[in-house]
Amino acid sequence: MLVGKGLLANAFKHYSANSNVILFASGVSNSREIDIVKFEREFELLKSYSSHNSKLIYFSTCSVSDESLKDSAYIQHKLKIEKYISKNFSSFIIFRLPIVVGNTSNPHTLTNFLFNTIKAEQKFLLFANAHRYLIDVDDLSVLLSGIIDSIEYDNKILNICFNNKISILELVSIFEKIIGKKALYEMSKKGSVYIPNNVEFINYLQKLDFKIKTSYNEDVIAKYYSNR
Repeated sequence: MLVGKGLLANAFKHYSANSNVILFASGVSNSREIDIVKFEREFELLKSYSSHNSKLIYFSTCSVSDESLKDSAYIQHKLKIEKYISKNFSSFIIFRLPIVVGNTSNPHTLTNFLFNTIKAEQKFLLFANAHRYLIDVDDLSVLLSGIIDSIEYDNKILNICFNNKISILELVSIFEKIIGKKALYEMSKKGSVYIPNNVEFINYLQKLDFKIKTSYNEDVIAKYYSNR
């Protein structure tokens, strides 16, 4: 069963007819959201599936490990839902995701924001100390399907990210090269570096002999933005 639409729902549409799985890909996608009504709407929808016996798949965020974001409404919402799932679903997997890059019109994703802002030559505030992790939605679909279909990872919370940390400044530089324009930004010393505990995911990748290139971040941005 597939709940939701958008980038993640499309990536996992092969579960739409699978009655053993509830793949919950519906909810607040803007990490800067502050409207409590939107958070409650997602929470109530999730609760409506708590009586099902199917395995629930929920997408949280690796940013719960970011100390600079711990008080944000979005992070508090994600932690609240993680706690609810752990207590009220008999079978589940919670995937904490990094920045998922793919074809989406959502203006609130970090990569879409940077691309659109730089291309339009608009000024923005850049947090010099902020770092993020990127993953191609195509890789996400393939890798997580193997975990979902296994029972080894049931009732776990997994940080899904490669060891490919990138600063926002470096990410901006990649976009500048692809777009052919200099970004207009005001530098702030805000932001932080965080390292999610991704040991279990990395061990899983090693079993599959799955490796990423050192140019992974540049490659994934070029894949989805070079022809726009």
